[in-house]
Amino acid sequence: MLETLRQPLEHGELVLHRARGAARYPARFQLVLAANPCPCGRASGKGLDCVCTPVARRRYLSRLSGPLLDRIDIRVEVPDLRPGALRAAPPSEPSAAVAARVAAAREAAAQRLAGTPWRLNGEVPGPWLRDHTRRAEPRLVAELDRLRDSGRLSLRGLDRVLKLAWTLTDLAGRASPGVSDLATAVSLRAGGGRG
Repeated sequence: MLETLRQPLEHGELVLHRARGAARYPARFQLVLAANPCPCGRASGKGLDCVCTPVARRRYLSRLSGPLLDRIDIRVEVPDLRPGALRAAPPSEPSAAVAARVAAAREAAAQRLAGTPWRLNGEVPGPWLRDHTRRAEPRLVAELDRLRDSGRLSLRGLDRVLKLAWTLTDLAGRASPGVSDLATAVSLRAGGGRG
């Protein structure tokens, strides 16, 4: 069932083929997945409390295929909370401030994409985005090519990292992504981000 999500995630529409033709339905959505690191759920961090065998871990993790994972833009590992961790946490940013920053980022993307059929970074096709980035920041495309050539990123992964880097740039209020935006985007895509 998870594999059927690949097409709508990629194209933003669901196509049902029947004997007399195909029906197309809009399917733009934000997919949020949550998973334990292993069947017992205790393999995070150093995994010292985990009771799963390596085979059980591999089988559990293989339930999400590579092609499906390649369509997931951000992966965040949420560490175990220790007693008292929530009380000791610094106050979080107010929701109104986050909403204002997101609205400003969406407006920046819309202005940059004015005159195109797209309004959001996530809608832009890879070839257009790579060409636009090459003109704005050629060194970033060279770095992404290096990551793809090394096997760390597929072409789809490269495009998704670029979309994420542009989104990070818009959230920060800058005109074009820098090396730090690219590094953060690669880290978030690889699961290096922390919740």
